Amino acid sequence: MKGKIILLILLITFAAIQITYGQSNNVYIGAAACGTCHTAGGAAAQKPTFDSWKGTLHAVAHDSISAQNAFYGYDCLQCHNTGWDPALTNRGADEFVTKDTTKKPNYVITDQTKWNLVKNVGCEACHGPMGDASTGQLSSTHWGFGTTNKPSYSAAVCGSCHQGDHDPFFEEWKLSGHAKSTQSSFVVNNKACVRCHVAQSFVLYISNPSAYRDTLLVTGADITPITCATCHDPHSRKNDFQLRFASTNKAVICDECHNAEIDSVDVNVAPHHATSEIFSGKNFGFHYPGTTYQNSAHPTVVSDTNFLKTKGLEDKLRCMVCHMHTDPYNNITKKAVVGHTFSPNPKACMVCHTDYTSKVDTSNHAKQFDYRGMQTKTDSLMNALATKLKGASKADSATLSFKQANYNLLAAQAEGSHGIHNTKLVQQLLVDAITNFTPTSVEALKGVPVSYSLSQNYPNPFNPTTQIKFSIAQAGNVAIRVYDAIGNEIETLHNGYLAAGNYSVSWNASRYSSGVYYYKITAGNFEMVKKMLLVK
Repeated sequence: MKGKIILLILLITFAAIQITYGQSNNVYIGAAACGTCHTAGGAAAQKPTFDSWKGTLHAVAHDSISAQNAFYGYDCLQCHNTGWDPALTNRGADEFVTKDTTKKPNYVITDQTKWNLVKNVGCEACHGPMGDASTGQLSSTHWGFGTTNKPSYSAAVCGSCHQGDHDPFFEEWKLSGHAKSTQSSFVVNNKACVRCHVAQSFVLYISNPSAYRDTLLVTGADITPITCATCHDPHSRKNDFQLRFASTNKAVICDECHNAEIDSVDVNVAPHHATSEIFSGKNFGFHYPGTTYQNSAHPTVVSDTNFLKTKGLEDKLRCMVCHMHTDPYNNITKKAVVGHTFSPNPKACMVCHTDYTSKVDTSNHAKQFDYRGMQTKTDSLMNALATKLKGASKADSATLSFKQANYNLLAAQAEGSHGIHNTKLVQQLLVDAITNFTPTSVEALKGVPVSYSLSQNYPNPFNPTTQIKFSIAQAGNVAIRVYDAIGNEIETLHNGYLAAGNYSVSWNASRYSSGVYYYKITAGNFEMVKKMLLVK
């Protein structure tokens, strides 16, 4: 009986310790303890993260602001220092400071020596406490992130501080497409997709692009979407904004994924995510021979460092100019905007286009970027081309001219901005596709004709597509042409050899205005003209 009581006491004591110190029974001992190994000359020299961490803003999160910002106070300490959790006694920063409203700043450090160990945002802020509670030294079970031996790319790690009205990074990220990048089972089961959809795979790719292009490191519940630590290196400030990929005024980390991944245009393969290509114009869309293509201003101005400086955007690069436009916190609007939904912000347009609000209804979400009707025009061209391609016969779909026109439509759809990224180029490619593709194949119908004939088109009136049937009594060259109301030839629907038979050809008039049109058949000595009416 006595033994059972002693055992019960020991179990209760152990449980109390677990509650006090957490499951790992570890306490905070400071980043310097990690630095004993994770340095260039330390035992974990293959990962000298302590050396690079010292150059980050996390390493001076408290020191750099405490003496300079008049608004910095006790309520700010929890996110600028390590181990803040009043519910636990584990030597976190909250245990060595008290609030004192009679002072400015309104806090008093009660144990400077212990405070110095956990001030600023050290390794343990993200990795968890690494010290043994009984010895105060580095715990033998400290490996990895807290109690595990694998890195965590969870956005919640960063979101524990980077959230709220002042810094709503976490809240905005949760609304972004990045947060949903692994929702499709297809992308995590397709190695060609994982680099840009799975956090662990992207980080590995950045470390060695040639070796780890299509590698999936994790499976199941460990698969993580594109989170903060995917793009930002928490251990290094080597690159701007602690990005894992060096940015220049010509490219940013966004280009690593938002690109078509092609070295040349192949009209037999659908383009994929061609946002990067649209800026340079290279490898975007099929460029028809003999045509000069021009880029609009956007690709130039967002890559021009001097221009960005004149607009007060010197800290922005390419995609960031529009997709990461920020608004700081203030006492009137309260909530800051940090650009991590990655949705373009109309306010970015106003920096250059001073007449923007007079030309665009920014309260209309669907039209807030339709500056001077540019998106409307692009959409109209895309719809016209799509309608024309849809009206093509099966034989037309196999032709090179169909594939070239279809490629330009798919490229315009894939770049995603309705032409805003590079308006001139996109619209010219669409116009050329509409102009250069005309359904030329005719569909053979059943029956053996005894004479030449040209039927009335059906439907008539029509909008925008109509069918024209005709019969050929003898094999030979046949031409079907369309003329406008004053007799100008505007399209040739077919001009070539046909065997004797009954046929049908379609005409898509989506790029023409309402009115009277004529169509004519020429087959040997046989000619006939009929009238049709386009009503839009």
